[in-house]
Amino acid sequence: MAIVNHLPCSAMVGDPFADYLNVSVPLDSAGGLRDDLLSLLAEVGSFEESSLQPGIFRHLQPCVRSGKIATESLGSVRFSRRGKVQVVSTSGGILRLLRENGRFLDYLAVIGSFPYRVTMLHVTADYLCPSVPAVVAAVKMAALSGSLSLTRKSLQPSHCSYLGGIDVDGQETGTVYLGKRQNADVWAKVYDKRHERLTRGYADPGSLLRVEVALQSDVGVTLRDVHQPADVFFQYAGKSLVAVPDGFAGWESHAEGFVLPPRQERTAYERFHSFVSNSLSLRRAAEMAVEVYGADVAPQVLGRVILALIGGVGVVSPENVT
Repeated sequence: MAIVNHLPCSAMVGDPFADYLNVSVPLDSAGGLRDDLLSLLAEVGSFEESSLQPGIFRHLQPCVRSGKIATESLGSVRFSRRGKVQVVSTSGGILRLLRENGRFLDYLAVIGSFPYRVTMLHVTADYLCPSVPAVVAAVKMAALSGSLSLTRKSLQPSHCSYLGGIDVDGQETGTVYLGKRQNADVWAKVYDKRHERLTRGYADPGSLLRVEVALQSDVGVTLRDVHQPADVFFQYAGKSLVAVPDGFAGWESHAEGFVLPPRQERTAYERFHSFVSNSLSLRRAAEMAVEVYGADVAPQVLGRVILALIGGVGVVSPENVT
């Protein structure tokens, strides 16, 4: 299969990266998994469990909307049960947060300490293109004519679809979906990242095309591929979407011999400092204390509140802390 639009490696922004991860662990072996992951996540951000969807922990951070301080979710981790397995679903935003804070390998090490199975992995790469709408149109035409493939078999046009719109420059653009989750172990989508970000109210990322490949468990991906996803990305996106790098030797499923480094244990001080710095709830409490008691008294109030909570006394009225 010929490459529809020659997306060279030189046009790639950074390297391919894991953008979604779904793993399962047998319930009878999953004891401690949730607590261990949440403990690590608390060191890199403020997470709150959804009251409407128990088991979903969203990463929240302050933001300003219409001149007012608010909060926004930058991703989530979901813990759920499916039959006799514990499922952990980690969004791309959380994986990025872990990478930026140097805790990505620690997160994988926690998962790897249990008998896990990667049941879903999305691997993504961004390409800088002079005209993203033109590339999207070329991929759309090739997909609907049956000229694309992700594996040894060609993609059937009936298994491809397109969702379009008009960008800020008045050009048609959108997302091309290649394959369907219901009947394939590998599927993908190619879309205008700039249009997607601007539509959602985010800053302009530039003229970026995103290629995202999704892989189900039968493909045989492991934590090695989560940590080093380039090979599995090129194995499938390289069939007809992007150019593969010189010397690319292919990808091996169910690869053995990959050993995650031991989890980096932080000191009690480092854990405390990280937790306090990232705690949105603590920040809210501090702001409220300043508002109620003033900046001079608020630190004393907060200290007494914490001591009362540690002692199991609780705080039921202002008299407890003054």
